[in-house]
Amino acid sequence: MSTRVKKTPLFKKSLHDLIRGIRSCKDEEATDKYIRSAISECRQEVLSQDMDVKTMGVLKLAYLQMFGHDMTWASFNVLEVMSSSKFAQKRIGYLAAMQSFGADTDVLMLATNMLKKDLASSNHLDVAMAISGLSNIVSPSLARDLAEDLLKMMNHSKPYVRKKAVLVMYKIFLQFPEALRTSFPRLREKLEDPEISVVSATVNVICELAKKHPKNYLPLAPQLFNILTTSSNNWMLIKIIKLFASLAPIEPRLKTKLIPPITNIIQTTTAMSLLYECINCIVSGGMLSKEDEQLATMCVGKLRIFFEETDQNLKFVGLLAYNKIVLTHPLLVAQNADVIMDCMDDPDLSIRERAVELVVYLVNTDTLFEVVKRLMLQLIPQSRDQVLPEHYRVEVVRRILDMCSNNTYANVTNFEWYVAVLVDLVKITEGVKDIGAEIGVELQNVAVRVRSVRDYAVGASARMVTDKDVMIKNPEVLKYAGWIAGEYAIYLDNPEIILDAMIKIEPQTLSDDTEAVYIQAIPKIYSQYAGTDRIPWTHSRAQEILQLTENIVAYLEKYSTSMDIEVQERSVEFLELLRLIALAIKERPDDDSDLTPPALISQAMPSMFNLWELNPVSAKAQKRIPVPEGLDLDEEFNAPVVYSESEDEEEALLREQIIKQQQLNSGKNINSAAASTTVKAKSNKSKSTRDGASSESEDEEDMERRRQERRRRQAEDPFYILESDKFASKSRKQRQDSSSSELSGPDDPMKNEKLDIDSIPIMKLEIASIAAPVTKKKSKRHRTQPAHIEIATEETFGDENAATSVQPDEVAQRRSSARAASHKKSILRVDARGLENYDLDSPDEDEADRQEVEKFKAEILEARKKAAKAAEEEVRATHIVVKKKKKKAKVVKKVKTKEGKNDAPAEMPAEEEKTDEKTEAKAEENVEGQQT
Repeated sequence: MSTRVKKTPLFKKSLHDLIRGIRSCKDEEATDKYIRSAISECRQEVLSQDMDVKTMGVLKLAYLQMFGHDMTWASFNVLEVMSSSKFAQKRIGYLAAMQSFGADTDVLMLATNMLKKDLASSNHLDVAMAISGLSNIVSPSLARDLAEDLLKMMNHSKPYVRKKAVLVMYKIFLQFPEALRTSFPRLREKLEDPEISVVSATVNVICELAKKHPKNYLPLAPQLFNILTTSSNNWMLIKIIKLFASLAPIEPRLKTKLIPPITNIIQTTTAMSLLYECINCIVSGGMLSKEDEQLATMCVGKLRIFFEETDQNLKFVGLLAYNKIVLTHPLLVAQNADVIMDCMDDPDLSIRERAVELVVYLVNTDTLFEVVKRLMLQLIPQSRDQVLPEHYRVEVVRRILDMCSNNTYANVTNFEWYVAVLVDLVKITEGVKDIGAEIGVELQNVAVRVRSVRDYAVGASARMVTDKDVMIKNPEVLKYAGWIAGEYAIYLDNPEIILDAMIKIEPQTLSDDTEAVYIQAIPKIYSQYAGTDRIPWTHSRAQEILQLTENIVAYLEKYSTSMDIEVQERSVEFLELLRLIALAIKERPDDDSDLTPPALISQAMPSMFNLWELNPVSAKAQKRIPVPEGLDLDEEFNAPVVYSESEDEEEALLREQIIKQQQLNSGKNINSAAASTTVKAKSNKSKSTRDGASSESEDEEDMERRRQERRRRQAEDPFYILESDKFASKSRKQRQDSSSSELSGPDDPMKNEKLDIDSIPIMKLEIASIAAPVTKKKSKRHRTQPAHIEIATEETFGDENAATSVQPDEVAQRRSSARAASHKKSILRVDARGLENYDLDSPDEDEADRQEVEKFKAEILEARKKAAKAAEEEVRATHIVVKKKKKKAKVVKKVKTKEGKNDAPAEMPAEEEKTDEKTEAKAEENVEGQQT
């Protein structure tokens, strides 16, 4: 009876079973449970010794990794599958590595030898797979170790491998920029490769490298130009044209060579992508100047075709090209204003944004009203469900401000209309951050510069100050509206209403900057309202002003303890002034016998605000003011004051002496004071006796030093009234006498001293003749627009022609830079910072290091030669001594021969000479060996 052997499956589930199981789950909880079970099975499978089971486990983990499940714990198992000899398993291992390996993966250091082995494989498929995997997992160490191997692969016999090797070199350059120097000649050779795919890959790599440092690739211009004129591959032509757009600004002579072939492509090609790149190369490469009218006309005419197509992408790139051409040829672009205005109503938000950027350059005095109207309609949602992005609303408002303020309001002919537009923008942009301040600055600028519309601007500002909705939804503009209402309070129709609205605002409702402006504006409006001569001063008028003054005092008292120093300082200053005004009003008789207001209201306060008119000042005026001779701006006015505990004790002792002196003068507590003083003096005297004479002299010197420092600080303090020399000396004498009188008795030392009253310093306060307050001239509401509107220019210092007004082009530039900074970095952008400053012409750091090492080796070799030479001379000197000795021996033997013996000994010197020659040759060999 035969027994059946049950065959165990290699793995429980294949990838097909895993996918089918996930799809069969009915809810999210069941799916999570199934995936956890599958991951648990994969943990067992990747530990199997069977490579098929291990490979299937890695494949399923790679699939689950796309759902967001971590598989970094299986990195070593993935490396094992990558090292398999079977192509199907190796491919799965590389796929999992490309998905899960990162720069911080530990097992990458183990993959170097495996990648070298695969790159040296005889199977071109293994080589290509290794190159593809390396492009995704390359790290600085892998790039450094495998650069030479990949350089060899660029000369592989298979074009498929050469193309991949050229492309992966870009990833190598990003991680190891030094490889660019050694690979550049080989990269240049690939531009002449017989296979068009290899040439296209090379052009692609050079184009990407030239974005960071185009100067390195100027020597390739002849070969690239040859490809441009001979190739018919549109994709490669696009890359070459992009590359020339980067090279043309560096080498202006390229313009004369590139214009004919690029113009020919523009006129003959039907590919829209190639057409756009040719136009973009002319514009971005600096080939389109203001004199090239014919070339610009051709480009603008070809771009109009983009707006006739239904493809939205073509409209977008067409607007991008128009935005570049309009800088040099605005009139040509303005001829296509109809298609640009149509793009402002496009449902695609990105197209509308590009159209809004472009429309700024197309306005004039005739089209400004219509363009602003259409832009303001962009801020209003067309339906309740439509929600406009905040950045788009901010961009539209900024473009409106740029158009109207361009060239100091050159296109605005009706400033009442412009002020109304600003007020409408405040209401439309409710809840948009950071835009209320820009609208407020523009409203303030119009009120200061254009006197003819100042009364209208003040009225609009007053309405915003009293509008509670503005305070809640757009409070940033109130800072500038309050400033206008205070600075030009003469134009207010109902200043008491404005004051009532301002003083009812509770602390912390507005920002600190706005509160500081309100505190400064309230006294200005109060001065205009209380000091006007149009309303007679009566008892009822006095009571009304008194009540208003007390309300303002109560308002300022809330801010007198503010944490913001500007708010606190302004509130305290005006608080004291208004208290004096309230006191002056109360001291007036209750009847109508005195019909004149207090001088503080009618003269003092108006003189603080109405003597000079505030004019716009150039931002560069301060820089033109020369520094006076002898003024050191880096020198400190007052040295930092350092207080010590001993100095505080001295101040307390001085205050105690002053109090006791006052008690002595008034005749109170004389005996007790004298007794306590005597006791203190005796105790101090006994203590000083114990300390010794040396410590007493040191204390006196220390006291005198601190006294001198106090006098110096008082002299440098602008709020301290200094004493005259005569009075100061008498005061010091009186203090000394008073301190000594405490020991002697209750006699007043001031009785016998005559005080010189004339020596007391008196500050003379002069109030200049105050002009009568200017009364407001009632203007007609329906006044006709003057033919010429006077716009105040900015005051400057020095050359009058150097006055620079606020150019909205600069403002627009600053705003565009702020917008560019606010854009988020794309996740698809490659980090190529290592190639930005890498110059092929500069000496290589490694080469410099090698040269330094070679120089050091040469110095060592030279020292060794000198040492060997000295040793050789020493050996030769020794050899000469040996020779002399042997010659003496030879003479003796010759004497023996004369005695009748054979001639054999006569041959001995020859043998000895041979031995000496061998010894000398051996010494020379040793010297050469030392040199080597």
